[in-house]
Amino acid sequence: MSVFTEKGSFLFDFLIISTGLRTDPALRPELSVLEPYILRWGDRYKAPEAIASPVLDAHPYLSPGFAYLGRDAKGAELLHGLYAFNYSGMISCGLSASALSGMKYSLPLITAAVADELFADTREAYLEDYFTYDTPEFFGKWPKKTEV
Repeated sequence: MSVFTEKGSFLFDFLIISTGLRTDPALRPELSVLEPYILRWGDRYKAPEAIASPVLDAHPYLSPGFAYLGRDAKGAELLHGLYAFNYSGMISCGLSASALSGMKYSLPLITAAVADELFADTREAYLEDYFTYDTPEFFGKWPKKTEV
């Protein structure tokens, strides 16, 4: 992912965005291009009218590891490696990255999710290295068996 700032442009494999208590991705300039692809709670669950909440419906529907999920295949591809470690995790993950008391539980979740995704993204290289490994480790000879 390319990130452009006043100090220059930077390339990252993954981004963890902590944007505070406002949870609507449409309000974030850095997400404006991706916002239409972000799956929302309103896309996944239609609450009965008596308890419906546009505020809750606008929350992103996140993975258990705080990753943004796409509304379709294109969205999934564009959002790959993008995590929302902010208050919006409260609805999807039951934890808020804004609360110090929850970080004991939320940090291992996002850490594991990023590590899993990094491994999955490079699994072919790992398997190739494993199957083509052909370096002898032992060069000695076994002594002949002797009778006791």
